[in-house]
Amino acid sequence: MRRVWAAVLSVWATIAIVGVLAWTNAPLRSAAQATPQTVVVTKNGKQQLVVLSSSTTAAHATTHASPPPP
Repeated sequence: MRRVWAAVLSVWATIAIVGVLAWTNAPLRSAAQATPQTVVVTKNGKQQLVVLSSSTTAAHATTHASPPPP
């Protein structure tokens, strides 16, 4: 009977620890909405405005280090 109570107690202790960690962990912040960026490009002496879409300017997390964009 001691083993049964030890198993029940260990299960409740595990649930309590996981619950405390979940309760104290800050919720994930939602990603900020990306806004398009405008870049001035000079080609052959002419200046043009280029609008970059939000998909190219949005920051994202990766598992590997990426080289900086050219």
